[in-house]
Amino acid sequence: MFSNKIVSVDKAVGFMQFFAKGDNWHKMDLQTGNLGYGWIHYGLIRTIRAKRVLCIGSRYGYIPAVCAMACRDNREGVVDFVDAGFDMDDFSGPGQHWGGVGFWKKCNPKNYFGKFGLQKNIVLSVMTSAQFAKAHQKRQFDYIYLDGDHSYEGVKADFELFWPRLKKGGFMALHDIGSPDKDGNVYGTRKFWLELAKKYKVTMQFLEDPGIGIVQKI
Repeated sequence: MFSNKIVSVDKAVGFMQFFAKGDNWHKMDLQTGNLGYGWIHYGLIRTIRAKRVLCIGSRYGYIPAVCAMACRDNREGVVDFVDAGFDMDDFSGPGQHWGGVGFWKKCNPKNYFGKFGLQKNIVLSVMTSAQFAKAHQKRQFDYIYLDGDHSYEGVKADFELFWPRLKKGGFMALHDIGSPDKDGNVYGTRKFWLELAKKYKVTMQFLEDPGIGIVQKI
């Protein structure tokens, strides 16, 4: 029988439950199988047929998994997923790494992402974004997602590291551009986005908490 759903609700719900694990920082809806912000990343990557995607930071891998799914469905493309693996109470690195749960230091990425057939389309690097940039100095990307260090200094540093690596016509997405300060943490992503939006071509922005902004390199 014909279904009016492009994606099975049950499969979408299972996907979100597995990779978000109860968190909802991407406007998801488990009742309707709505991937929320995930649709934006999926759609753009499929449309531009990105061959190399970079994802900086993710608590349990929801957006990196969405990006890998887009690459898989395109039948080409790989996601470089970079996360320092810090716990939310670990302040040993530059900036503030609150929000992390130390998950990636304990995870077998092939088994984890393989549960949804994504193991060939995603490579996990447990290191800081600065270490990754140094290790892959010539690598360029068609699509970049920043969701790592949320301090102003941290997100600015990630932008300055990877904007030169973004190919012309490519997109860079920043998460949490609308998140309010909470639990003693200051979301510098808001301030940085306001500066960025004045200088670069804004493709779209959602300023309601948590928010997402996307700029294109032209």
